[in-house]
Amino acid sequence: MDAITQDFKYARSVLRRERGFAAAAILALALGIGATTAVFSVVYGVLLRPLPYPEPDRLVRIYEEHPGAPKPPGEPETSNTTLNAWKGRLQSLEGVAEYYALDYTVTFSDGPVRLHGGQVGPSLFPLLRATPQAGRFFLPGEDAPRGNLFVVISDRLWRERLNAAPDAVGRALTIEGKPHVIVGIARAGFHFPDADAQLWTPFDDPTRLDPSVQGGVWLTLAIGRLKPGVTAAQASAEGTAAARSVPRPPAMDVLFGNGGAVQVHAVPMVQEMTAAVRPVLFVVSASVVFILAIACANVANLFLSRGVARQREFALRAALGAGRSRLARQLLAESLLLSVAGAFVGIVLAWALVTALAALAPADFPRLADVHIDGTVALFAIGVTMAAAVLTALLPAVRGTSFNLAASLYGGDGAVAGGFRGARARRLRDLLLVAEAGVAALLIVGAALFGRSFEALTRVDTGFTPGNVLVAQVFPPPAAEPKRIAEFTMTLLERLRADPAVASAGAGNMVPFSESTFITAFNLPAGSSGSKPTRVRAWSYEVTTGYAESLGLRLRAGRLFDASDERPDREPVIVNEEFARRYLSADRVVGRTFTGGPYGPEYTSEIVGVVGNVLKDGADKKVVPEIYTVSRRDIPLGSEIDVVVRTVADPARSAALLRQTVRAVDPGMVVGPTMPLAGRVQASFAQPRFTTAVLAAFAALALLLASLGLFGALSYTVTQRRRELSVRAALGADRRNLLALVLRQGLAVTTIGLLAGMGSALLLAQTVRGLLFGITPADPLAYAVAPLVLLPIAAAACLLPARRAAAAEPAQVLRL
Repeated sequence: MDAITQDFKYARSVLRRERGFAAAAILALALGIGATTAVFSVVYGVLLRPLPYPEPDRLVRIYEEHPGAPKPPGEPETSNTTLNAWKGRLQSLEGVAEYYALDYTVTFSDGPVRLHGGQVGPSLFPLLRATPQAGRFFLPGEDAPRGNLFVVISDRLWRERLNAAPDAVGRALTIEGKPHVIVGIARAGFHFPDADAQLWTPFDDPTRLDPSVQGGVWLTLAIGRLKPGVTAAQASAEGTAAARSVPRPPAMDVLFGNGGAVQVHAVPMVQEMTAAVRPVLFVVSASVVFILAIACANVANLFLSRGVARQREFALRAALGAGRSRLARQLLAESLLLSVAGAFVGIVLAWALVTALAALAPADFPRLADVHIDGTVALFAIGVTMAAAVLTALLPAVRGTSFNLAASLYGGDGAVAGGFRGARARRLRDLLLVAEAGVAALLIVGAALFGRSFEALTRVDTGFTPGNVLVAQVFPPPAAEPKRIAEFTMTLLERLRADPAVASAGAGNMVPFSESTFITAFNLPAGSSGSKPTRVRAWSYEVTTGYAESLGLRLRAGRLFDASDERPDREPVIVNEEFARRYLSADRVVGRTFTGGPYGPEYTSEIVGVVGNVLKDGADKKVVPEIYTVSRRDIPLGSEIDVVVRTVADPARSAALLRQTVRAVDPGMVVGPTMPLAGRVQASFAQPRFTTAVLAAFAALALLLASLGLFGALSYTVTQRRRELSVRAALGADRRNLLALVLRQGLAVTTIGLLAGMGSALLLAQTVRGLLFGITPADPLAYAVAPLVLLPIAAAACLLPARRAAAAEPAQVLRL
């Protein structure tokens, strides 16, 4: 123990004397350890931290798919047909619970507000092992109420809106215009289906009152709890067998499209919740491992370069009886002190990075609230610190303790002395520099690929013009009659259009980036004699006149809706290019009439126009057939009205105008979120923008570390070679030759590393092909970025040591 203590005391004194070396090593290790710890805290919080429910590993999300058919928009769902078939033969699950995430209009004494919550089946709370802090949860049978309506509220709602009243249970809360009895209050910290949920109502079966609604089929989100010892794969197989044991209703083809036999999936909840970000986090994790490797290689190279000057010291200690293990332990002690110091700085850096990542991450990034530095992350940081200490000391210890004792004591050099001065040590230093440059090139290419992918995504024509467009959601009172809603919509639009600040205004149920989606299916009569009717499945939208102009849809043929289309005797429709291509490719489109379209089987519709394809849910989504119908005064848009206003100037300035106009037309209407459409477009790019920014930051960090490593290694090399360089100068080499000699040495290892890194990037890029949009993993422009960035910075890193070598006075150096 005394010997180890002496090693650490001596290591501390050595590092105090060589403060430049210590500062450079601590900086490199702090960057590596800090970045690694920060990324681990994100990965642990998002992917590994257990959900806040008892036995969370047994909770699964249930959904179905029909291979070959287009997936319905939104989260993966399952049908009541599948769930009912499975519930009758459950063996692998303790139970199944349906739920929807919904927003409610809740009326308090100060007026109505919109609150987020959900409809849940009565078995959901027991499956989550949740218990109320007051009252109870829903009872079996309360999902099909015949009398009272019930609600469970969150601890947050109880405290913020009801002032934590002790008698809150039993009170009535007005939700969607109807009194609901509060039967229970959830405990603080209970969140489902997300952290914003504040109330829950019993699940309402859409076919409860009329089994023929929607063809008797509806979709829902669902969870289950695995029985002990049962795997998710076993549950998936059981669910699939149950779903295939019942006939497939025709309405399933409308909801899911024509596909293969149904497949049911039971996926662990964390895995399903994080499915969208899991591949990205894997890429980021791999990148930060490379960063840590560069940092360790950097410090190891500094040890090797510095070891040239310490070769005589090590030889003297060996002559006095120190064995190789004692010398290696000395290097390990120095490395451990540097790593611990780097860890302290790195933890502070990690905290700052986690805070920055949380602020910059997209709003829909899953489980972001679970990302923080805690005991688990601290233990990881300690492990990384120990690993860094070993990695940085390993190569110097192996190479530096293998020297010729006599030659080292008497000033021998090169192959004679061995150790830090030998040819093997020089090759090892060059190899580490090559590795650093290669990893930097790899990360630069990776960042460039994702940057090019993001650029391609932003260039996609989404089919609408978001500039100077304000969008808002308006919610009618739950008890409002259809006539009132329809008249309100038309009056609101007329008043908005009359304002000088408004260029056009419209309303509908398909504003981009909203979750509202309606699918229609009907038989399109044959266009020519002898041909068969075509089964049409399309996304169906209802819009007012002025909506297409306000949203900036591209008219390809015919015309848009006008005032004449609002007459009761007209049933006009507009289709998109994909609808025309898929279903009307061989026929006349504009002017085509057919019976049994989206207005109903008894109506005759006429196609009056064709518009460009609209990527409603994001630029990376697939084009689908779309059909537009016109809204009239006698037909309301529904329980949610999407208002689109094209303004003359900044749309944000018209938000107050919109709210004032809504209140003036009908004070009972609730105005939801209002924001410029351009803001929604930018928000849709948040995920790829975040990924690109993080990878670009890591590439810049790798470039910085590689440059520092190259600068440090060459500085030590120039210092050790000063006599050789002075002899060259004395023999006639001018400053330009000496400058070129050092630059050539640095750029040679950089170029080799660059080529190796680009080759590795070409291979590894195949694994992220699915994350790239609009480009291939071999995109030439992305690979061109690496040499354009790495070589000039490497040259700059080499320049200062090279100039120092060229400026040395030969007579002065040789006299030493």
